[in-house]
Amino acid sequence: MTQLIHQEESVPDRDAAGVFSVELGDETFEFRRVRFDDRKVVGLQIAEAAGAHPIEAFAILRHLRSGELESIRPSEPVDLGEKGVERFFVIRGDDLHRFTVEGLSMEWPKAKLATKNIKFLAKAAEGQVLVLDSEDGDVVLDDDDLVDLAAKGVERLMLRHPPKTVTVYYKEAPFELERGTYTTEQLIAVFSAPAGYLLDLIERDGEFRELKPGESIKIREGQEFSSHPPAGHSS
Repeated sequence: MTQLIHQEESVPDRDAAGVFSVELGDETFEFRRVRFDDRKVVGLQIAEAAGAHPIEAFAILRHLRSGELESIRPSEPVDLGEKGVERFFVIRGDDLHRFTVEGLSMEWPKAKLATKNIKFLAKAAEGQVLVLDSEDGDVVLDDDDLVDLAAKGVERLMLRHPPKTVTVYYKEAPFELERGTYTTEQLIAVFSAPAGYLLDLIERDGEFRELKPGESIKIREGQEFSSHPPAGHSS
Protein backbone atom coordinates (compact mmCIF):
# COMPACT_ATOMS: atom_id res chain seq x y z
CA MET A 1 0.00 0.00 0.00
CA THR A 2 1.34 3.44 -0.94
CA GLN A 3 1.96 5.76 1.98
CA LEU A 4 1.34 9.48 1.46
CA ILE A 5 3.83 11.77 3.19
CA HIS A 6 2.97 15.43 3.76
CA GLN A 7 6.15 17.56 3.76
CA GLU A 8 7.98 15.54 6.38
CA GLU A 9 11.74 15.22 6.69
CA SER A 10 13.15 11.85 5.70
CA VAL A 11 16.05 10.34 3.81
CA PRO A 12 16.43 7.31 1.57
CA ASP A 13 16.72 4.15 3.63
CA ARG A 14 17.21 0.45 3.12
CA ASP A 15 15.02 -2.15 4.73
CA ALA A 16 16.05 -5.55 6.02
CA ALA A 17 15.60 -7.09 2.57
CA GLY A 18 18.07 -4.66 1.03
CA VAL A 19 15.39 -2.67 -0.79
CA PHE A 20 15.96 1.09 -1.05
CA SER A 21 13.01 3.29 -0.18
CA VAL A 22 12.74 6.94 -1.26
CA GLU A 23 10.14 9.71 -1.31
CA LEU A 24 8.62 10.67 -4.64
CA GLY A 25 6.59 13.84 -5.08
CA ASP A 26 4.97 16.08 -7.67
CA GLU A 27 4.04 19.77 -8.02
CA THR A 28 1.38 19.41 -5.30
CA PHE A 29 4.11 18.61 -2.75
CA GLU A 30 2.45 15.37 -1.72
CA PHE A 31 4.84 12.47 -1.40
CA ARG A 32 4.61 8.72 -1.51
CA ARG A 33 7.25 6.17 -0.63
CA VAL A 34 8.54 3.99 -3.45
CA ARG A 35 10.99 1.08 -3.39
CA PHE A 36 13.85 0.10 -5.64
CA ASP A 37 15.66 -3.23 -5.54
CA ASP A 38 18.94 -1.64 -6.61
CA ARG A 39 21.00 0.98 -4.88
CA LYS A 40 21.89 2.55 -8.24
CA VAL A 41 19.14 3.50 -10.67
CA VAL A 42 18.82 5.93 -13.57
CA GLY A 43 16.47 8.88 -13.95
CA LEU A 44 14.20 6.92 -16.25
CA GLN A 45 13.48 4.37 -13.51
CA ILE A 46 12.50 7.15 -11.12
CA ALA A 47 10.20 8.66 -13.75
CA GLU A 48 8.62 5.28 -14.44
CA ALA A 49 7.92 4.84 -10.73
CA ALA A 50 5.99 8.11 -10.91
CA GLY A 51 4.03 6.99 -13.95
CA ALA A 52 5.53 9.75 -16.09
CA HIS A 53 4.75 9.31 -19.78
CA PRO A 54 6.03 10.40 -22.18
CA ILE A 55 9.26 10.93 -20.29
CA GLU A 56 10.23 13.86 -22.55
CA ALA A 57 7.37 15.89 -21.09
CA PHE A 58 8.58 15.57 -17.50
CA ALA A 59 11.40 16.94 -15.39
CA ILE A 60 13.13 14.73 -12.82
CA LEU A 61 14.50 16.62 -9.83
CA ARG A 62 16.57 15.44 -6.89
CA HIS A 63 16.04 17.26 -3.59
CA LEU A 64 19.26 17.18 -1.61
CA ARG A 65 19.58 17.33 2.14
CA SER A 66 21.19 20.76 1.73
CA GLY A 67 17.90 21.99 0.27
CA GLU A 68 19.18 22.33 -3.28
CA LEU A 69 17.23 21.00 -6.25
CA GLU A 70 19.01 19.57 -9.26
CA SER A 71 17.70 18.06 -12.47
CA ILE A 72 18.49 14.49 -13.52
CA ARG A 73 18.63 13.23 -17.09
CA PRO A 74 16.72 10.01 -17.91
CA SER A 75 20.01 8.19 -18.52
CA GLU A 76 21.83 9.72 -15.53
CA PRO A 77 22.74 7.26 -12.74
CA VAL A 78 21.62 8.01 -9.19
CA ASP A 79 23.01 6.38 -6.05
CA LEU A 80 20.06 5.99 -3.69
CA GLY A 81 22.35 5.19 -0.80
CA GLU A 82 24.44 8.30 -1.26
CA LYS A 83 24.50 10.64 1.73
CA GLY A 84 22.58 13.84 1.11
CA VAL A 85 19.82 12.53 -1.15
CA GLU A 86 16.45 13.53 0.33
CA ARG A 87 13.69 12.93 -2.17
CA PHE A 88 12.70 13.22 -5.82
CA PHE A 89 10.14 15.20 -7.80
CA VAL A 90 8.77 14.14 -11.18
CA ILE A 91 6.82 17.03 -12.67
CA ARG A 92 5.33 17.73 -16.06
CA GLY A 93 7.06 20.73 -17.60
CA ASP A 94 8.93 21.64 -20.76
CA ASP A 95 11.40 24.14 -19.29
CA LEU A 96 13.45 24.57 -16.13
CA HIS A 97 13.40 27.92 -14.35
CA ARG A 98 16.38 28.66 -12.13
CA PHE A 99 16.35 30.60 -8.86
CA THR A 100 18.36 30.76 -5.64
CA VAL A 101 17.42 30.79 -1.96
CA GLU A 102 20.20 31.87 0.37
CA GLY A 103 22.63 30.91 -2.38
CA LEU A 104 21.13 27.43 -2.79
CA SER A 105 20.70 26.54 -6.46
CA MET A 106 17.13 25.60 -7.41
CA GLU A 107 15.37 24.48 -10.60
CA TRP A 108 11.63 24.12 -11.17
CA PRO A 109 9.68 23.15 -14.32
CA LYS A 110 6.68 25.40 -13.62
CA ALA A 111 6.62 29.17 -14.18
CA LYS A 112 5.28 29.89 -10.68
CA LEU A 113 5.84 28.37 -7.25
CA ALA A 114 4.14 29.19 -3.94
CA THR A 115 6.23 30.85 -1.25
CA LYS A 116 5.35 28.13 1.27
CA ASN A 117 6.72 25.47 -1.08
CA ILE A 118 9.95 27.37 -1.67
CA LYS A 119 10.38 27.64 2.10
CA PHE A 120 9.83 23.89 2.39
CA LEU A 121 12.47 23.18 -0.26
CA ALA A 122 14.98 25.54 1.37
CA LYS A 123 14.26 24.11 4.85
CA ALA A 124 13.20 27.42 6.34
CA ALA A 125 13.25 27.63 10.12
CA GLU A 126 10.09 28.26 12.13
CA GLY A 127 9.02 31.88 11.82
CA GLN A 128 11.22 32.73 8.86
CA VAL A 129 9.78 34.59 5.89
CA LEU A 130 10.83 34.54 2.26
CA VAL A 131 12.20 37.80 0.88
CA LEU A 132 12.53 38.65 -2.82
CA ASP A 133 15.56 40.71 -3.83
CA SER A 134 14.01 43.15 -6.34
CA GLU A 135 15.09 46.35 -8.06
CA ASP A 136 12.71 48.26 -5.77
CA GLY A 137 14.21 46.73 -2.63
CA ASP A 138 13.43 43.68 -0.53
CA VAL A 139 9.84 42.37 -0.77
CA VAL A 140 8.57 40.17 2.06
CA LEU A 141 6.34 37.44 0.62
CA ASP A 142 3.31 35.83 2.21
CA ASP A 143 3.16 32.03 2.25
CA ASP A 144 0.39 31.95 -0.36
CA ASP A 145 2.12 34.35 -2.74
CA LEU A 146 3.22 32.91 -6.08
CA VAL A 147 6.80 33.67 -7.10
CA ASP A 148 7.25 34.24 -10.84
CA LEU A 149 10.21 32.05 -11.72
CA ALA A 150 9.91 32.79 -15.44
CA ALA A 151 10.85 36.44 -15.00
CA LYS A 152 13.98 37.65 -16.78
CA GLY A 153 17.18 36.65 -14.97
CA VAL A 154 17.59 34.41 -11.95
CA GLU A 155 15.31 35.25 -9.04
CA ARG A 156 17.25 35.73 -5.82
CA LEU A 157 15.40 34.89 -2.63
CA MET A 158 16.41 35.06 1.01
CA LEU A 159 15.14 33.73 4.33
CA ARG A 160 14.76 36.22 7.14
CA HIS A 161 13.27 36.48 10.62
CA PRO A 162 10.85 39.39 10.18
CA PRO A 163 10.88 42.45 12.46
CA LYS A 164 7.99 42.78 14.88
CA THR A 165 6.77 46.01 13.31
CA VAL A 166 6.25 47.40 9.82
CA THR A 167 5.93 50.96 8.58
CA VAL A 168 2.90 51.81 6.46
CA TYR A 169 1.78 55.18 5.10
CA TYR A 170 -1.53 56.99 5.26
CA LYS A 171 -1.60 60.03 2.97
CA GLU A 172 2.22 59.90 3.00
CA ALA A 173 2.41 60.02 6.82
CA PRO A 174 4.31 57.03 8.32
CA PHE A 175 2.70 54.74 10.89
CA GLU A 176 4.64 52.00 12.68
CA LEU A 177 2.35 49.07 13.40
CA GLU A 178 2.79 45.62 14.86
CA ARG A 179 3.03 43.05 12.07
CA GLY A 180 -0.24 41.22 11.59
CA THR A 181 -3.76 41.43 10.19
CA TYR A 182 -6.05 44.42 10.69
CA THR A 183 -9.67 45.08 9.77
CA THR A 184 -10.70 48.11 7.76
CA GLU A 185 -12.20 49.68 10.86
CA GLN A 186 -9.03 49.14 12.92
CA LEU A 187 -6.92 50.87 10.28
CA ILE A 188 -9.37 53.77 10.02
CA ALA A 189 -9.03 54.23 13.79
CA VAL A 190 -5.22 53.99 13.68
CA PHE A 191 -5.01 56.56 10.89
CA SER A 192 -7.66 58.82 12.46
CA ALA A 193 -9.35 59.11 9.07
CA PRO A 194 -12.23 61.62 8.89
CA ALA A 195 -15.53 60.27 10.21
CA GLY A 196 -17.54 58.50 7.54
CA TYR A 197 -14.67 58.35 5.05
CA LEU A 198 -13.86 55.15 3.19
CA LEU A 199 -10.37 53.65 3.29
CA ASP A 200 -8.33 52.87 0.18
CA LEU A 201 -5.35 50.58 -0.24
CA ILE A 202 -2.97 51.85 -2.92
CA GLU A 203 -1.84 48.81 -4.88
CA ARG A 204 1.70 48.36 -6.20
CA ASP A 205 0.56 49.45 -9.66
CA GLY A 206 -0.78 52.71 -8.22
CA GLU A 207 -4.45 51.72 -8.41
CA PHE A 208 -6.70 52.63 -5.48
CA ARG A 209 -8.76 49.76 -4.05
CA GLU A 210 -11.55 50.63 -1.68
CA LEU A 211 -11.51 48.36 1.37
CA LYS A 212 -14.81 46.80 2.36
CA PRO A 213 -16.27 47.11 5.87
CA GLY A 214 -14.92 44.30 8.03
CA GLU A 215 -12.30 43.31 5.44
CA SER A 216 -9.08 41.86 6.89
CA ILE A 217 -5.76 43.13 5.54
CA LYS A 218 -2.38 41.59 6.30
CA ILE A 219 -0.16 44.65 6.39
CA ARG A 220 3.24 44.73 4.72
CA GLU A 221 6.23 47.00 4.95
CA GLY A 222 5.75 50.14 2.85
CA GLN A 223 2.04 49.73 2.13
CA GLU A 224 0.21 52.94 1.31
CA PHE A 225 -3.33 53.95 2.24
CA SER A 226 -5.62 56.85 1.52
CA SER A 227 -9.27 57.72 2.15
CA HIS A 228 -12.16 59.41 0.39
CA PRO A 229 -15.66 60.57 1.26
CA PRO A 230 -18.63 58.38 0.31
CA ALA A 231 -20.13 58.93 -3.13
CA GLY A 232 -22.31 62.00 -3.28
CA HIS A 233 -20.38 63.80 -0.53
CA SER A 234 -17.83 66.52 -1.18
CA SER A 235 -14.43 66.37 0.48
